[in-house]
Amino acid sequence: LRISVGGRSVHFQTMDMWKNIRLELGRTDEFPAGSVSRGYLLRLPLDADGTIDRAALQLHPHRAKVRRYWSTEPDEAGEVLATQDAWELRCDGRPARMLDLGGQQIRVGQLVSVLEPDGTTLPFTIASVRDA
Repeated sequence: LRISVGGRSVHFQTMDMWKNIRLELGRTDEFPAGSVSRGYLLRLPLDADGTIDRAALQLHPHRAKVRRYWSTEPDEAGEVLATQDAWELRCDGRPARMLDLGGQQIRVGQLVSVLEPDGTTLPFTIASVRDA
């Protein structure tokens, strides 16, 4: 598929690039071994290098979804929005959380962080990346 974005022609496979990404809570003082029952499920377009494809996200922003699951709280669902330096996770009308990938590619085992609305930064491990 060839599409013009911002005056330049972009060629990509739109459906094949959307991935389901599972983040699990990493090691914290409260959870020294991390927690598989606390995390996020993201649906985002990734290019061949494993970075989020901003052009594909601009074409189909409604497909970029997030679900927050926390064993002691009800699940939250929402959308992922691009910002200048990070990714906004907006769930159920609550204040946004910020996903910081540190400019890295999305790879299983990689550590990322999420800035909570209260200012707390939590570590997460990318547990899986699968076709959406």
